[in-house]
Amino acid sequence: MKKILAITWALCLFAATAGHAKTPDGWPFVEYTEAIKLSQKTGKPLFVLYGFPTCPYCEYLNKHTFSSEMLRKRYTANYVLGYFDIRGNPADVLTLHDGKKMTRAEAIKHLKGSPVPGWTFVSSDGRELLQRKGSRTKVAAFLQFDAYVRGGDPATMTYEQFLASRGWVEEKVE
Repeated sequence: MKKILAITWALCLFAATAGHAKTPDGWPFVEYTEAIKLSQKTGKPLFVLYGFPTCPYCEYLNKHTFSSEMLRKRYTANYVLGYFDIRGNPADVLTLHDGKKMTRAEAIKHLKGSPVPGWTFVSSDGRELLQRKGSRTKVAAFLQFDAYVRGGDPATMTYEQFLASRGWVEEKVE
Protein backbone atom coordinates (compact mmCIF):
# COMPACT_ATOMS: atom_id res chain seq x y z
CA MET A 1 0.00 0.00 0.00
CA LYS A 2 2.84 2.41 0.87
CA LYS A 3 4.45 1.68 -2.48
CA ILE A 4 1.22 2.47 -4.34
CA LEU A 5 0.83 5.73 -2.39
CA ALA A 6 4.43 6.70 -3.12
CA ILE A 7 4.01 5.98 -6.84
CA THR A 8 0.70 7.87 -6.94
CA TRP A 9 2.26 10.84 -5.15
CA ALA A 10 5.25 10.84 -7.53
CA LEU A 11 2.96 10.73 -10.57
CA CYS A 12 0.88 13.60 -9.21
CA LEU A 13 4.01 15.63 -8.54
CA PHE A 14 5.28 14.93 -12.07
CA ALA A 15 1.91 15.85 -13.60
CA ALA A 16 1.82 19.08 -11.61
CA THR A 17 5.25 20.17 -12.83
CA ALA A 18 5.36 18.70 -16.33
CA GLY A 19 3.16 21.37 -17.88
CA HIS A 20 4.88 24.32 -16.27
CA ALA A 21 7.28 26.48 -18.16
CA LYS A 22 10.99 26.36 -17.40
CA THR A 23 11.96 29.47 -15.48
CA PRO A 24 15.45 30.42 -14.34
CA ASP A 25 16.62 28.40 -11.34
CA GLY A 26 16.15 30.21 -8.04
CA TRP A 27 14.01 33.01 -9.47
CA PRO A 28 10.55 33.25 -7.86
CA PHE A 29 8.52 33.72 -11.03
CA VAL A 30 4.76 33.41 -10.82
CA GLU A 31 2.23 32.92 -13.59
CA TYR A 32 1.50 36.08 -15.61
CA THR A 33 -2.03 36.84 -14.36
CA GLU A 34 -0.99 36.29 -10.74
CA ALA A 35 2.02 38.57 -11.26
CA ILE A 36 -0.26 41.38 -12.45
CA LYS A 37 -2.34 41.08 -9.27
CA LEU A 38 0.81 41.14 -7.11
CA SER A 39 2.19 44.15 -8.97
CA GLN A 40 -1.03 46.07 -8.49
CA LYS A 41 -1.22 45.08 -4.81
CA THR A 42 2.41 45.93 -3.97
CA GLY A 43 2.95 48.87 -6.32
CA LYS A 44 6.13 47.22 -7.61
CA PRO A 45 6.84 47.22 -11.35
CA LEU A 46 6.40 43.94 -13.16
CA PHE A 47 9.15 42.11 -15.02
CA VAL A 48 7.51 39.69 -17.47
CA LEU A 49 9.64 36.97 -19.02
CA TYR A 50 8.24 35.29 -22.15
CA GLY A 51 9.34 31.77 -22.96
CA PHE A 52 8.35 28.12 -23.08
CA PRO A 53 9.63 24.94 -21.43
CA THR A 54 11.71 23.49 -24.26
CA CYS A 55 13.03 26.75 -25.70
CA PRO A 56 16.81 26.31 -26.23
CA TYR A 57 17.32 30.07 -26.49
CA CYS A 58 15.52 30.61 -23.18
CA GLU A 59 17.69 27.93 -21.59
CA TYR A 60 20.81 29.70 -22.90
CA LEU A 61 19.65 32.97 -21.30
CA ASN A 62 18.84 31.13 -18.06
CA LYS A 63 22.27 29.50 -17.96
CA HIS A 64 24.43 32.46 -19.02
CA THR A 65 22.59 35.50 -17.66
CA PHE A 66 19.90 34.57 -15.16
CA SER A 67 22.42 32.42 -13.31
CA SER A 68 23.83 35.67 -11.86
CA GLU A 69 23.09 35.71 -8.14
CA MET A 70 23.50 39.50 -8.02
CA LEU A 71 20.96 39.97 -10.84
CA ARG A 72 18.49 37.54 -9.24
CA LYS A 73 18.70 39.38 -5.91
CA ARG A 74 18.25 42.80 -7.53
CA TYR A 75 15.30 41.77 -9.67
CA THR A 76 13.64 39.80 -6.87
CA ALA A 77 13.90 42.82 -4.57
CA ASN A 78 12.69 45.39 -7.08
CA TYR A 79 10.12 43.67 -9.30
CA VAL A 80 7.25 41.28 -9.29
CA LEU A 81 8.51 38.49 -11.54
CA GLY A 82 5.91 37.19 -13.98
CA TYR A 83 6.32 34.33 -16.43
CA PHE A 84 4.29 34.08 -19.63
CA ASP A 85 4.42 30.64 -21.23
CA ILE A 86 3.77 31.31 -24.91
CA ARG A 87 3.23 27.59 -25.53
CA GLY A 88 0.60 27.27 -22.82
CA ASN A 89 -2.97 26.44 -23.78
CA PRO A 90 -3.87 29.07 -26.43
CA ALA A 91 -7.49 29.02 -25.26
CA ASP A 92 -6.64 29.92 -21.64
CA VAL A 93 -8.28 33.21 -20.70
CA LEU A 94 -5.91 35.74 -19.14
CA THR A 95 -6.69 39.04 -17.46
CA LEU A 96 -4.51 42.02 -18.38
CA HIS A 97 -3.67 45.06 -16.21
CA ASP A 98 -6.70 46.98 -17.41
CA GLY A 99 -9.03 44.08 -16.57
CA LYS A 100 -9.48 43.14 -20.21
CA LYS A 101 -9.76 39.40 -20.74
CA MET A 102 -8.33 37.64 -23.77
CA THR A 103 -7.10 34.23 -24.73
CA ARG A 104 -3.43 33.37 -24.37
CA ALA A 105 -3.15 33.35 -28.18
CA GLU A 106 -4.60 36.88 -28.37
CA ALA A 107 -2.46 38.07 -25.44
CA ILE A 108 0.76 36.87 -27.08
CA LYS A 109 0.03 39.09 -30.07
CA HIS A 110 -1.23 42.00 -27.97
CA LEU A 111 1.78 41.92 -25.64
CA LYS A 112 4.29 41.16 -28.43
CA GLY A 113 5.52 38.17 -26.44
CA SER A 114 7.01 36.26 -29.35
CA PRO A 115 9.72 35.44 -30.44
CA VAL A 116 11.33 34.28 -27.24
CA PRO A 117 13.06 34.83 -24.99
CA GLY A 118 11.67 38.27 -24.49
CA TRP A 119 10.77 40.45 -21.55
CA THR A 120 8.75 43.49 -20.71
CA PHE A 121 8.90 45.87 -17.78
CA VAL A 122 5.46 47.17 -16.83
CA SER A 123 4.50 49.73 -14.21
CA SER A 124 2.08 48.62 -11.49
CA ASP A 125 -0.64 50.62 -13.25
CA GLY A 126 -0.06 48.77 -16.53
CA ARG A 127 2.15 51.13 -18.56
CA GLU A 128 4.76 49.34 -20.65
CA LEU A 129 8.12 50.79 -19.68
CA LEU A 130 10.56 48.78 -21.77
CA GLN A 131 10.52 45.66 -23.94
CA ARG A 132 13.49 43.72 -25.27
CA LYS A 133 14.37 40.27 -26.62
CA GLY A 134 17.47 38.13 -27.03
CA SER A 135 19.02 34.96 -25.68
CA ARG A 136 22.54 36.41 -25.55
CA THR A 137 21.65 39.49 -23.54
CA LYS A 138 24.29 39.99 -20.85
CA VAL A 139 23.93 40.76 -17.15
CA ALA A 140 25.24 44.29 -17.82
CA ALA A 141 22.30 44.96 -20.14
CA PHE A 142 19.82 43.83 -17.48
CA LEU A 143 21.50 46.23 -15.06
CA GLN A 144 20.98 49.03 -17.58
CA PHE A 145 17.32 48.03 -17.99
CA ASP A 146 16.92 48.16 -14.21
CA ALA A 147 18.59 51.56 -13.97
CA TYR A 148 16.22 52.94 -16.61
CA VAL A 149 13.04 51.44 -15.19
CA ARG A 150 13.78 52.40 -11.59
CA GLY A 151 15.93 55.50 -12.03
CA GLY A 152 14.94 57.01 -15.33
CA ASP A 153 11.69 58.58 -16.37
CA PRO A 154 10.16 56.16 -18.89
CA ALA A 155 7.10 58.42 -19.24
CA THR A 156 9.18 61.26 -20.73
CA MET A 157 12.45 59.70 -21.86
CA THR A 158 13.17 56.76 -24.14
CA TYR A 159 15.63 54.10 -23.08
CA GLU A 160 18.10 55.38 -25.66
CA GLN A 161 17.78 58.96 -24.36
CA PHE A 162 18.30 57.71 -20.80
CA LEU A 163 21.49 55.90 -21.77
CA ALA A 164 22.78 58.95 -23.63
CA SER A 165 22.03 61.18 -20.63
CA ARG A 166 24.32 58.96 -18.55
CA GLY A 167 26.99 58.67 -21.23
CA TRP A 168 26.25 54.96 -21.59
CA VAL A 169 25.84 52.88 -24.73
CA GLU A 170 23.37 50.04 -24.94
CA GLU A 171 24.88 46.66 -24.16
CA LYS A 172 24.53 44.78 -27.42
CA VAL A 173 23.92 41.12 -28.07
CA GLU A 174 26.99 39.31 -29.43
